[in-house]
Amino acid sequence: MMDKYICYRLAQIISRTLPRRFAYWLGLRIADHFYASDHAGRRAVMSNFRQILTVQGITASDKTLEQMARKNFQYFGKYLVDFFKFAQFTPTGIQRLVSLEHIEYLEQAEALGRGVIFITAHLGNWELGGAILASPRRRIHAVYLPHRENKINELFQKHRSQRGLQCIPLGHAARGVMEALKHKECVAMLADRDFTAHHFPILFFGKLAHLSSGPARIAVKTQAPLVPTFILRQPDDTFLLRLYPPIVPEPWTTVAELQERIRDVLEQEIGRNPLQWFMFDDFWNPGRNHEFSLTP
Repeated sequence: MMDKYICYRLAQIISRTLPRRFAYWLGLRIADHFYASDHAGRRAVMSNFRQILTVQGITASDKTLEQMARKNFQYFGKYLVDFFKFAQFTPTGIQRLVSLEHIEYLEQAEALGRGVIFITAHLGNWELGGAILASPRRRIHAVYLPHRENKINELFQKHRSQRGLQCIPLGHAARGVMEALKHKECVAMLADRDFTAHHFPILFFGKLAHLSSGPARIAVKTQAPLVPTFILRQPDDTFLLRLYPPIVPEPWTTVAELQERIRDVLEQEIGRNPLQWFMFDDFWNPGRNHEFSLTP
């Protein structure tokens, strides 16, 4: 298996030096290599898709699951190209490729004057969403999981900061998030995976899973509204940035109640776009997971 840092550096070089279409073509070839060589990752993706489809009343054949898994790897190849390529684009250039759906939901949340918690998932191009919404009047802090390799951290943090995002490492997130919301700023958090000790088992696509409870706990504590936000690749390789109505906590709202509402939105969007959900570990059977995982 190719070293992970080398994979990302290769993706960076391809993305920054080649036209987007040619970079995509090479990204797809590299993704096919990983699909063929990463047996554990391929099986994990197939297992995840089987669970999602089963809840939808679909019993998929192994052949169908294999085709879906390959497409998932390929979409991730395109995601990496865009992650590095878009660091070179101007805000105007990015906006030409992105359509907005229900931006008024964000305006409604901001009007409350409590700050905003964006919640999203490892879906589509989540890194791009914050860059699109960030502006001189809207400061966005993104919570991220530091990688064990410093070189990979530095590589990704450089590109995130170039997009105007303020980055908060997960291990020190609580203080940074609370401070941002205190100043009525925005925080972006991934809600589809729990990397903390605050495990909150909840039914997700019909089976118990550990989703992140951080957004719900912070919303209860600060009364900041949650705005589910997803940026999804379209067939022509443009993007749709979709916002959902704000989830506004009341003084009596519990973490469990908010967590269920977050879960419902995640199920709706991931269930509608499973091929763009980048989860290369066996989500519902973590004991089967392997050491090498593609997602940063």
